[in-house]
Amino acid sequence: MKRNSREDMIKATAYLLQSKGYFGTGLNDIIKLSGAPKGSIYYHFPNGKEQLAKEAIEWTKHSVSQFIAEKLKGYSDPTEAIQHYILDSAERFEKDSYFQGVPITAIVLETSDVSEELREACRSVFDAWHHIFADKLLNYGYEPRAAYEIAMTVNAMIQGALVICLTRNDSTPLKIVAEVIPPLLKT
Repeated sequence: MKRNSREDMIKATAYLLQSKGYFGTGLNDIIKLSGAPKGSIYYHFPNGKEQLAKEAIEWTKHSVSQFIAEKLKGYSDPTEAIQHYILDSAERFEKDSYFQGVPITAIVLETSDVSEELREACRSVFDAWHHIFADKLLNYGYEPRAAYEIAMTVNAMIQGALVICLTRNDSTPLKIVAEVIPPLLKT
């Protein structure tokens, strides 16, 4: 089966952004990890590293959004759905498989003051994930404003917990967030 150099470079970029950060990732690193021919980077990504990073962020948005939606779909009650999604994330963290993609929080912290394009790409990811949670709440009968605000709170709690999990190398923060979902969704 023929390899897709473009897709290989996007996935390699996602991995490198996770492990080395935006400024620590070089085009040669991407070429080496992806196995793509050197000239293909500017063929597929004429705007270079920034375009590649944006594509990696989009790739993450798509794959993680699908994952979240699938996890939430398994439960009609949003409290149960969100709580199980967070606990699943904690379990994946413990197995070291959860963070196979671009760490959006790290990218936005590293680049927001130098690249409006990457900041907007990161915003798009957080917005997509926020809307998945809000839609789950709306479909269960929450008022639009309450659904929006609760979904924003849930998304912020998860993102913050993930940062602390990485800092501590421990999934406890996600488990604690899962515990506060029932009282939060009763408000």
